[in-house]
Amino acid sequence: MNNTPIITSLLDSDTYKITMGAVVFHNFPDVQAKYVFINRNKTPFPDGFVKELKRYIYEMTWIGMSPQEYDWLKNLPFIRPTYAEWFRSYRFDRDEVKVTQKGGKLEIEITGPWFRTILWEVPLMALISELYFRMTGFSPAPNWQDRIQLKAKQLSDAGCLWSDFGTRRRFSKQVQSAVVKIMSQYKGFLGTSNPQLAQAYNVKPIGTSAHEAVMAMGALYSPSVANELWMNYWRDYYKGQLSIALTDTFTTDVFLKTFTPDDTMLWDGLRQDSGDPYDWARKVMDHYAGVGVDAKTKTVVFSDNLNVPRFIDITQRFKSYFGKVIGGIGTNFTNDVFTKDEYAKGARPLNMVIKLKAVKQNEKGEWLDAVKLSDDSGKHTGTNAAILAVKRQLIIP
Repeated sequence: MNNTPIITSLLDSDTYKITMGAVVFHNFPDVQAKYVFINRNKTPFPDGFVKELKRYIYEMTWIGMSPQEYDWLKNLPFIRPTYAEWFRSYRFDRDEVKVTQKGGKLEIEITGPWFRTILWEVPLMALISELYFRMTGFSPAPNWQDRIQLKAKQLSDAGCLWSDFGTRRRFSKQVQSAVVKIMSQYKGFLGTSNPQLAQAYNVKPIGTSAHEAVMAMGALYSPSVANELWMNYWRDYYKGQLSIALTDTFTTDVFLKTFTPDDTMLWDGLRQDSGDPYDWARKVMDHYAGVGVDAKTKTVVFSDNLNVPRFIDITQRFKSYFGKVIGGIGTNFTNDVFTKDEYAKGARPLNMVIKLKAVKQNEKGEWLDAVKLSDDSGKHTGTNAAILAVKRQLIIP
């Protein structure tokens, strides 16, 4: 088995972990967080996986950034110098991660200060994914790079705008690197969510905010004010930059009810990450029309389980209604590499997430359940009791 290191830089992550992490670092220094690994398809992990995973996690405690990477990070227009300096000195603490394996079932829990543990999710998932394929022996097809080339050409020829969102479930770092290198040659490619690859290939780092921030606000304060509260923190911190809001932490319907006319004017656009993208776009169009905002001045971002034909169709359907229609495509870029024979043997991208489970105000506080109520009920996270309580509070069927 290939034993070369998998995660070699603090920047081998997703940009939204850094942008969210900065807001958390400056506003919630005392909040503790707990995350849990969810294996949606219950894919069994091979014998001995946990031993190898712990070894690679230990290796992560030594990684940092190169001087060139640090210079690139601190010069991003939305990064405060104080956070860049702290981030440069950050090191992963393996004691924050508890990993066990029972048969083929992998269990992971991450616990510690929120401003620190927020940085584990993406590199840990990328590590799990690549290690899984190393240990199972599945290998890419000889023409896997041709597939990337073809997808880039199809998207560009169709007039699409798209980004790589594929770090978390990639087949390997090598594959994602090829995705960014090849796609950067095509008109319409906006950049990558992976900061290390953005720096390496001189493309834009893409990312704003994710569900966990709103989930934490819901647990700490109330689901009824969670979206608005987090957006206020975000707007105060970034002063109009990175102004794309995610709608589906407690369903898009709930989000739009509290998305005020002033907020609708101020925010550049919205991101869809669950449910039917066509229904979502129509709801957003209706909302903009209802508050007198021209949808052609706004951006919509689609990032839920996209492939190339699907996003081309979404673009063609809605490009005349919105100012920009953008696709964040992940697994279909960075883990569509198998031959038909490998696929028949069971080769599949891992359908996994690491989600916020609970938060508390400080080390002595009481753990408060974190809940996500997606536009797709299959993506709800949280205990059954907590989910039911939030549904009742928000009057969700």
